[in-house]
Order: sequence, then C-alpha cells, then structure tokens
Amino acid sequence: MVTQTILITLIAILGKCEFLLGTSLIQRPIIIGPLVGAAMGDLHSGIVMGATLELAFVGAVSIGAYIPPDMLSGTILGTAFAIKAGMGPEAALTLGMPIATIMLALNTIIGSPVMLFFTHLADKHVAQGNEKMFSFDVIGGGLIAAMITMPIIPLAFYLGSDAVTAVLGGLPSFIQTGMNIACGMMPALGFAMLAQMIMNKKVAPYFFIGYIMVAYLGSVGVGTTAVAMVACLIAALKFSKEDNVVEVTNSNSFEAEAEDGGVLDEF
Repeated sequence: MVTQTILITLIAILGKCEFLLGTSLIQRPIIIGPLVGAAMGDLHSGIVMGATLELAFVGAVSIGAYIPPDMLSGTILGTAFAIKAGMGPEAALTLGMPIATIMLALNTIIGSPVMLFFTHLADKHVAQGNEKMFSFDVIGGGLIAAMITMPIIPLAFYLGSDAVTAVLGGLPSFIQTGMNIACGMMPALGFAMLAQMIMNKKVAPYFFIGYIMVAYLGSVGVGTTAVAMVACLIAALKFSKEDNVVEVTNSNSFEAEAEDGGVLDEF
C-alpha cells in the first residue's frame, strides 16, 4: 500500500508539471490511466480505464476562460480505486467524474489565490526591473500554485482506498447495472461536447460520411481503422490542395502588382 501510494504521488507530480513542458497532454486520461494501472499492478485495466475516461473527457479542453474538470485527479483516483476494488471501467468513470469536479473547485479556491499573489509580485518585480525575481514569480509561482493541491491525491488514495473498496463491493446489482449504462453513455457525451466546439458547415459532411461508413461498412469487414486511414488521406489531399490554391493566388497577385508597377513603386 505504501509503495503504491508513493507511485501514485510520483504520477501526480508528473501530471502537475505539465505546464513546465508546454502543452504536452500528459494529464490526459489516456496517458495517466496506464501509468496508474502499472503502479497498481494491473496495466491492462489501467489502459482500458484510461481510454474510457479519455472518451468521457475528450471535449474537456481549456479554451479561453473555460476551465475543465481536473482530469488528472479524476483519472488517478478513479482508476486506482476501481482497480483496488476489482471493478471495471464503469466504476472508474463513476468515481472519476465527481472527483474531477470536486478537485476543480479545490483548485479554484486554493490555487487561484496563490497564483494571483504571485501575479501581483511579478508585476511589482517587472516595474523594478528585477529579472531574477520575475522569473521565480512566473515559474516558481506557477509550480507552487499547481502543486498546492497535489498532496490531496495520494492522501485520498491512502486514507480512502479501503472505504471506497467497501462501498463499491457492497453496491446492489441494479446500481452496478446503472453504472454500466452510464459508462456507455459518457463517451457519447464527450464526443457531443467536442462536436459542439468544432462542428460547422465544412466539418459536418465529413462527420456524417465517416459515421455512415463505419456503421454500414463494418458489416462487410471494413474496420474503423481502414475508415480512419481513408479519412486521413482525404484530409491530407484537401489541405494540400488548399495550400496550392493559396500559393497560386499569392503568386498571381504579386505578378499583377509587378505589371502595374505597384511593387516597384514601393522602392
């Protein structure tokens, strides 16, 4: 138990340090899930649970002022508790979603004031021309704000593992059936959230064509991978054609300006 808690702590630190590496997507469930599974001694379950949670969180992307639920905490604790209890991905999803929402609230209540404090310090040090302290405010302040709620993850796992295992083990069959149904619905909700952000008149036809191909060609032995490869080829050809059109348009406009003397007049 202690070894697993230490490994969970290291995984949480790795996920929290994502901002130091740019947008590396380390916090995504499809990455964290297998790591937690390996730490718990069940890599296969970790991969399955991570993929299931990824489908549910596929539309949870921080854009503008929107802050998505804390996928890192939800994935780590949901996967760890489910594996500890001997349950499937439905338990990981059922536990992971509320945990992610609760941790988002804690990050906002605890982490945001810390970040605001270092932001004001950074403004002060910029006005003073103190580059070293400004660098500390940006990097150190961001690290402190990110790590301040990190200890909650290993503590929750160490102190709450037995309680969660007992609760999950004592659930009636009808509740477990409901969890299985919800597990099947959540990926659809995740894709719906993603589609809401990216769907437009140009994307919609390709979406429905892909859906029809997967739905109807699967009965004749054409798998999803084959359809995805065809879609990637079509996208590559389309973008290549658009780039060529832009290059030809720019070239024609340059030649027209040269004939009119517009380019030479600038010199």
